Amino acid sequence: GPKGLGKRNFVLKLAKFILCNLELTKEINLSFFEENKFNFEQLNTTKSFYLFDNNSHPDFFYLNDEENKLGKTIPIENVRKFKNFFYKTDSISRVKIGIIDTIEDLSINSQNLLLKTIEELPKNAYLFIISNDPANILETIKSRCAFFYVSSLSKSDFNKLIFDRYKDKSEEELQFIKNISFGSPGMAEDIINSDLFVFYTKLLDDLINSAGYLNLRENVSEALNKKNNDFFINVMDLIINDLIQKTIFYIEHQNYIHYTLDKEKELIQKISNNKNTKQIVDLQSQINKNMHLAHVVNLNKSDVLIASLKELSGI
Repeated sequence: GPKGLGKRNFVLKLAKFILCNLELTKEINLSFFEENKFNFEQLNTTKSFYLFDNNSHPDFFYLNDEENKLGKTIPIENVRKFKNFFYKTDSISRVKIGIIDTIEDLSINSQNLLLKTIEELPKNAYLFIISNDPANILETIKSRCAFFYVSSLSKSDFNKLIFDRYKDKSEEELQFIKNISFGSPGMAEDIINSDLFVFYTKLLDDLINSAGYLNLRENVSEALNKKNNDFFINVMDLIINDLIQKTIFYIEHQNYIHYTLDKEKELIQKISNNKNTKQIVDLQSQINKNMHLAHVVNLNKSDVLIASLKELSGI
């Protein structure tokens, strides 16, 4: 399912629940889950409960890129350790559990390395693979997995969550968060923690006031050019495409989409004075091609974003 819906939290909780229970019982069955519903009250005295929280449980392996946090793939040596983990004898819980978070962070070579393990998973072993997009998974891996899909929250549930959780935010900021996060609570939280709304309003102001050349204030320019910030770049790409759609709507209907920000309205006026619908659609297509090319050949995506903003704003 899409990023930010709680897949990681659920699978980690499930793994902990299984490890704790199998330390005390011989086996787990479906009725046990139905009756207990992840109740840890009777499990908090087990070794597994504390070893899991300390990331030192001998029967559990969590394969992710948390050590790097640089948007790089998980090192293949870690994948080899993960593979070897399943062939060691279980120590406490009569079972081995491994989690891959996410498969998007594995290279093709790493995915191929895991094929035999996935195909011939040892008895009493579970392997959970988290993915934000099943299209990224090798077909040979897909054919050996059971799929469980996690959907985005409904519009009403997501709106209620946002308004209840972020009561201190202005109506405009909440509207911005709802529009960009696509029903993902995790993404909404990341947007707020990154102060993206504040940054975006400053950027809009700079674009509106720039004439002849792009005049960005120092902290806005630094944010745009910051390296190794894939989340920020990806969200800005979404924001630019969203702004383009709002501009096209305005040109075609001489009216604003109801969730258009006040500052966006000023910039949309500026854009519509210089470009027609066809020019903007062509520009959007070129921006998306350039962003894809930057990803494929590892170019600086920040440069593409800045050039796109200049072209869109007619600077």
